[in-house]
Amino acid sequence: MARNAYQPPAPALGVARKLLALMALAYLAGVAVGLQAPRQVAEIVIEQARELVRRVFTTDPLELALRIFLNNARVALITALLSPLVVAPGLLVFINGVVLGIALTYAASKLGWAVAMASVLPHGVLEIPALLLAASASTSLGLAIWRAARGRKREPWKKALWGFAKTFAASLALFAVAALIEAIVTPLLASLARHLFAHPM
Repeated sequence: MARNAYQPPAPALGVARKLLALMALAYLAGVAVGLQAPRQVAEIVIEQARELVRRVFTTDPLELALRIFLNNARVALITALLSPLVVAPGLLVFINGVVLGIALTYAASKLGWAVAMASVLPHGVLEIPALLLAASASTSLGLAIWRAARGRKREPWKKALWGFAKTFAASLALFAVAALIEAIVTPLLASLARHLFAHPM
């Protein structure tokens, strides 16, 4: 009797992993597109990125980390609010990948690939998974909403929301750590890379 008292949520876990893998593919596809973006498009994106940097930047590392975190949390929140559209979170992930691809290409053309990667990887190893988690959780919630609306599967809303909340909280935690790294560690490593791998003019 006790053996059947608990049923592990294997199907739900499988769906979550598939969604996370799908988001990773969408992000990689976006990066690939960004790396090959036309110059006119790249210039527009870079100018928008510069404007964002101007709004966020401050010389106080902790305040900068807070501003970076709040900006990333805003993106995650928008992703969650768009969950009923189901495909919207994945589209946002793809767009973020495109922006990264364009930014990497631009930075590499000015400073070299070593400096470009040093400017992204230290915080990106946490920031990118955080975005993918937020998007996959939002997509999962959106699918639950549509299943309930169509009457195909009325899974308990408390369970669906709790699963979303846990994953979204993990995403925000990763964003917080990534923001600290981006504000404090990344500039140091990028500066070191500039000295070690000077890009020929």
